Amino acid sequence: MKEQLRSGLHVALRSIAAETESARAWSEGCRAMDQERLVAVFGSARSRRGEPSYEMAVDLGTALAKRQWAAVTGGGPGIMQAVRDGNGDTLSRAVRIEIEGEEPETELAPEQSITVGTFALRKLLLTQDIDALFVFPGGLGTFDELLEVLVQQDTGHLKFFPIVLLQPEGVRIWNAWLQFMDEHLVQTGLVSASVLSLLTVCESVEGALAWAEEWLAEAADDDRRALAGMDADG
Repeated sequence: MKEQLRSGLHVALRSIAAETESARAWSEGCRAMDQERLVAVFGSARSRRGEPSYEMAVDLGTALAKRQWAAVTGGGPGIMQAVRDGNGDTLSRAVRIEIEGEEPETELAPEQSITVGTFALRKLLLTQDIDALFVFPGGLGTFDELLEVLVQQDTGHLKFFPIVLLQPEGVRIWNAWLQFMDEHLVQTGLVSASVLSLLTVCESVEGALAWAEEWLAEAADDDRRALAGMDADG
């Protein structure tokens, strides 16, 4: 068993090392493309066309495209495909990993899509250069990605950006999750209350984008004030 674990670790490390340069080049290329902002969208690969979450994700992708905001996803089916349907081929980006049964319906051009060998590198590319994050209901993968972002931000390893938890009307998954987090983790002292203050729940695309835009505008104002203060001190 120890030998298997050691072998698995070596394979993962070799994979990351071999992909580092191509990942760096892809990330820089994405940032250089014609777009106003770059956002990430997480959500279930099992969502189907016609379901409320899927159609809401299509609407989000469309609304992002109208703002010239590019959307990067995990490049699979479900919510990921829905966002691409709305965002269009020009603005869509994808960081894929080969998962049996989660092949995308269509693939993007090589300069817009990259396939990596580890979840660690995939999550890094999905979150390091983004301006906002939108999260739809999902399973273990979605929660893993969201919690990774919260941990990285809470420990100072990832910049802060607006995080919007999206759900269709009548769906209470995020309310239930936040209640669990508050009652069993925050109130017991296991998690800082500031972690949950980074999140908001929205049941409409318009509300989600309005909140993200307001957050980004306030952050820009704070940066300008800080810069002005530095100039005055200097």
